[in-house]
Amino acid sequence: MYSSSDFERLFIRYKAEAMPQGESIQDFCLKNKVPYNLFHKWYKDTRHQIVPVQVEGQPEMDAQSSKEVSSSPTPERKENTEPCPVRMMIDIRMTNGIRIQQRNLTYRNLRSLIEKLEGLC
Repeated sequence: MYSSSDFERLFIRYKAEAMPQGESIQDFCLKNKVPYNLFHKWYKDTRHQIVPVQVEGQPEMDAQSSKEVSSSPTPERKENTEPCPVRMMIDIRMTNGIRIQQRNLTYRNLRSLIEKLEGLC
């Protein structure tokens, strides 16, 4: 029987030894006498986990992008008194098959979505 740490070591060895040579993971498992179906199940079960993320404060624009914003005024604003809001795209895939994809989110929309998701737990 194989443990999770056995599969982890196999995967690390694969990435270091066989992946750079272009060898497939199936061939690598066969060469090391590990059933690919067991490795694949372990990989699928362990690599698609929900990772907790903590967001603190609103993201700041770097100096380069803030200079670009101030040098090119947009028609909606007369003066560039505030930086352009950051827009984000998220793609969340859960192991139970649920997929949440949102585009063009502002920071406030992202916080609202996170609060809703936390309420489900």
